[in-house]
Amino acid sequence: MERVMCVLDETKECDNCMECEMCDLDPSKVCDNCGKCLDIKDFASIRIDRVITDPSEYEEKK
Repeated sequence: MERVMCVLDETKECDNCMECEMCDLDPSKVCDNCGKCLDIKDFASIRIDRVITDPSEYEEKK
């Protein structure tokens, strides 16, 4: 059986302590991938400054 190393301490073998599964912001909670520690936004936006409806005009802009 292959040894699995700890993801938090590469010098020790995994002993299933589950420390790697705990939330960085609230150590009493198991990580649920909420993204708060990464400051992930729920949305992204793209500003549209022009809409080209004529294909020939699109080719000219290339």
